[in-house]
Amino acid sequence: MQGRGIERRQLLSLALAAGALPAAGEALARKAQRTPMSLRYPLRLSANENPWGPGPQARAAIVAATDEGCRYGFDFQQRLVEAVAAKEQVDKGQIVVGSGSGELLHMLAFGWCERGQVVCAWPTFNQLMGFAERIGSETKRVPLDAELRHDLPALAAATTPNTSLLYLCNPNNPSGTVIDGPRLRAFCAEMAQRTLVVVDEAYLDLVDAGATESMVDLVRSGANVVVLRTFSKIHGLAGLRVGYALARPDVAAKLRRQQLATPNVLGLAAATASLGDAEFLARTRAALIADRRRITAACDELGLRYAPPQGNFVFFKPGMPVDAFRGKMKEKQIEVGRPFEPLLDWCRVSVGTTEETSVFIEALRGVVRA
Repeated sequence: MQGRGIERRQLLSLALAAGALPAAGEALARKAQRTPMSLRYPLRLSANENPWGPGPQARAAIVAATDEGCRYGFDFQQRLVEAVAAKEQVDKGQIVVGSGSGELLHMLAFGWCERGQVVCAWPTFNQLMGFAERIGSETKRVPLDAELRHDLPALAAATTPNTSLLYLCNPNNPSGTVIDGPRLRAFCAEMAQRTLVVVDEAYLDLVDAGATESMVDLVRSGANVVVLRTFSKIHGLAGLRVGYALARPDVAAKLRRQQLATPNVLGLAAATASLGDAEFLARTRAALIADRRRITAACDELGLRYAPPQGNFVFFKPGMPVDAFRGKMKEKQIEVGRPFEPLLDWCRVSVGTTEETSVFIEALRGVVRA
């Protein structure tokens, strides 16, 4: 195994020296079609990463773009914007590319939240709210309902004239639950009359058919809505940091003015290539959903409650405080998600490769039945 690793590094070094980057990229991509790697402990099932990516076309693009690492990424970003515009059926001026959706969330906080109030469900992905609070904003956190879904009437009641932004994560992280598409669309349209509505669709590619819908049509219609997407999940590019926002032109222009840096060339090239890699995306989606169902089947077998999952993770009650469960799993060299207040007897586990999922399920059985 070690010898093969050295040979691959030597191959890449020779390719770099000889200027044979595209050919080397294709060769490396073919080696990773992608056959699952051998298990590497501790298993990291804690950060909602996609263990199957990047896909072969993204890998080839990364290697091919290395020659352009000495250049700024203006042309690469333009190509990505054009690809996104075609995919989402929006004008190029409605697209803002960021270093992952994380940077875009910070940009939204800068542009809208410095002296206002943010409303969100709780628990949810906290990056926007946490940053907004550091620059002087107040957050009004509305508890999820009994099914761990967004409580839309309570969110509406919490949205006042002092609200500068309403954040909705759909599917929600950490619960994995979604809001029905038509109901969410009506809610967003109504709330957009009061404030900016941000819909974070990081996990939308992983939902069951018909479970929910994108809100991009509201952007196309000119509503005061921002839709966020990322290449960190289904595309498997979390470490390369590329995401985009979709908004009406005036909102997009204001958002663009908050940007402090631009994404890197390799990430932009990989993202553009991955958008067109339909085979890899379909295969990855199928694998993640199949293994997600294996985890919920194991929970059913063990009598463990879980929220209906629609992302690449499952949020379940392990039958003990999450810190105790994390400790027991750590003993088995498996990392699972951190605590999410106030649901401190729930645990979020990310879906790994099929082999990793099998290891987790066996460990879960051992911990619960002990």
